[in-house]
Amino acid sequence: MLDESLKADTTTAVFPVDADGDPVGPAYPIADDGAQHALFLGAYLQDEWKIVPRLTLNYGARCDDYSSSFVSEGQLSPRANLIWKTTDNVTLHAGYARYFTPPPLENVPATTVTLFNGTSNASAVTQDDPVKSERADYFDAGASWNIGAGLQVGVDAYHKTARDQLDDGLFGETLILSAFNYRKGLVEGVEFTGSFARGGFSAYANIALSEAKGLDWVSSQFLFAPNDLTYVSHHWIYLDHDQTFTGSAGASYGWREGGGYKTLIYTDLNSGSGLRQDGGGFEPNDPAAPIPNGSSVPSYWSLNLGAEQTFPIAGHRILKLRLDVVNVTDEIYELRSGTGVGVNAAQYGMRRGLYGSLTWAF
Repeated sequence: MLDESLKADTTTAVFPVDADGDPVGPAYPIADDGAQHALFLGAYLQDEWKIVPRLTLNYGARCDDYSSSFVSEGQLSPRANLIWKTTDNVTLHAGYARYFTPPPLENVPATTVTLFNGTSNASAVTQDDPVKSERADYFDAGASWNIGAGLQVGVDAYHKTARDQLDDGLFGETLILSAFNYRKGLVEGVEFTGSFARGGFSAYANIALSEAKGLDWVSSQFLFAPNDLTYVSHHWIYLDHDQTFTGSAGASYGWREGGGYKTLIYTDLNSGSGLRQDGGGFEPNDPAAPIPNGSSVPSYWSLNLGAEQTFPIAGHRILKLRLDVVNVTDEIYELRSGTGVGVNAAQYGMRRGLYGSLTWAF
């Protein structure tokens, strides 16, 4: 059970404007005070059935009910996951789950939007349907293989279809995330993993390929430009957090002394194909408007290095000295360009940084 309450009091200074949007009088304040409440109730039942020694089925269901100042919804969500250990070294799994995700309580009511009609703060779109709960069907299948000699690999694929796909973003100058729904959502991808460990050496690598899309904004429509609203109502677009390729890898080596590592050196690498931004073409209904989230920022990578030295002290006490260098090559890369759905400012990855820490365990 989750019980939430929110109170918001705002006063905004605006100018009265004519039909062309030009001020026609002095500024005056508009007060908008309100309170919202939400109650989220959930219960679940789960069981495990070992069908045969190497085949296990986990199954269950969850029941949710969400009531708030702007929407009341509920759902029964079944789920099942089958795990088959084909040999001592190979494990297969496949599963299905139905999910129910309620919206955040922070919601702009339609009365707030209409308050500013005829002012310098008026929205080009006044439609403001309430944000609804996301309902999704999620399928997952994969395998892991312990090859031996310290090497293990795995693969996992997933496919999610959603109704009222939830998303959020920063719109205008506000620093508070605003939620909205896509009528339909589609998220799918595949992930590859690998790890190796022998003696004092260990290494890992992960690669993920994914695609996340949405169609038709069906709530909080006032957040969007009219031409974008029309385009997205008939075209699938990428979600702002979509990234086609994501990769990470790392390795470490430790010198043992007295049953533990006294000296440890390590490195890791992170990379990606870039998050979404507007571009990649123009909307048919407005040749000057770039496609929302139609392009991506340039790909990026960042290499990090570190070392840790352990000093044993009398008894069981130890002293650890750690040094980390982040973004060793001082790569300058953009995470967000300032364009895209719900993206209101450019963001960059961390430049080269040197960090040290001292830990005393006793």
